Amino acid sequence: MDRSRLLPTLLVALVIVAVVGGGIAVDASITAPSAGTLIVNGTVSVTAAPGWVEVTSDDPSFTGVELRKANAILTAQVDATDYTRDSATLLASERPSLDAEVAQISYGDPATTMIGGHFEATVASGSQSGVVDGELICMVVDGNAVVILVAASQGHFDAVSDDVTAMLRSLRAVR
Repeated sequence: MDRSRLLPTLLVALVIVAVVGGGIAVDASITAPSAGTLIVNGTVSVTAAPGWVEVTSDDPSFTGVELRKANAILTAQVDATDYTRDSATLLASERPSLDAEVAQISYGDPATTMIGGHFEATVASGSQSGVVDGELICMVVDGNAVVILVAASQGHFDAVSDDVTAMLRSLRAVR
């Protein structure tokens, strides 16, 4: 072993450790963008998870909130403010409008949980088409009928499902 090469090798290793460690520290200190807490139709608030940003909807008639993160989209809208029925009834009433918007759709079994109404759809938009995974989530928050639609490219929904759960848990009626 040549001791004359030991010092330069240790210096190079130290520089590599400093650069990698500094990069990790900088990455940890820079927070992901977030839309923060948003008011949906003036009656319900939702706190966006880190990385989700508010965007303007392509649909001029949409009055709710639209959030995006990478290849996922979440829309939230309050359909009624004096809703007296349950979330299962709301889900059943929302399915036909979703069915009409896509070329083909199949649903999993609805469940009364934090996230329910799983679906897979083939979407055609102009000259483009594709398959998406998503959830149609209907909740009643203090008498407000809240409809949330989350969609991501096929195979990518699991990457955002924890974020969606956190955002659902943040839903509150605005007083």
